Amino acid sequence: SELRDRVIGSVKAHLLVALIFAALVAAVVLALAWVFAAAATSSPLWMSIAMALTALFLLDALVLHRIYKMYKAADSGDVAALKSLNSVGWAVVALLFAGLIPGIMLILIHGLVEKL
Repeated sequence: SELRDRVIGSVKAHLLVALIFAALVAAVVLALAWVFAAAATSSPLWMSIAMALTALFLLDALVLHRIYKMYKAADSGDVAALKSLNSVGWAVVALLFAGLIPGIMLILIHGLVEKL
C-alpha cells in the first residue's frame, strides 16, 4: 500500500508537469494563430498558417483533456481508471502535437501505471 501510494504520487507529479507544459504549448500556439489570423488580410498564406495552427491547438486541447482526466484519476486513487486511460498512443500524440515534455512524461508514466 505504501509503495502504491508512492507510485501514484510520482504519477501525479509527472502528470502535473505534462499538464503545465502542454498548457504552455497550447497558449503559444493559440497566440500565434491569432497573430497569423490578424495578418490574413495581407495574404491568404497567413490564413492557411492560422488554420493549421488552430488545428494544432485543437489536438493539443485533446491531449490536455486526456492528461487532466488521468490526473483526476490519480488524485482520487482510482487505479482502474488510470490504467484505462494509460496509453502509449496518447503519449505519441502528445509527443508530436503537445511538445516533447508532455510526451516524454506520458511515456514515463506508462511504465509506472503498468506496475500498479
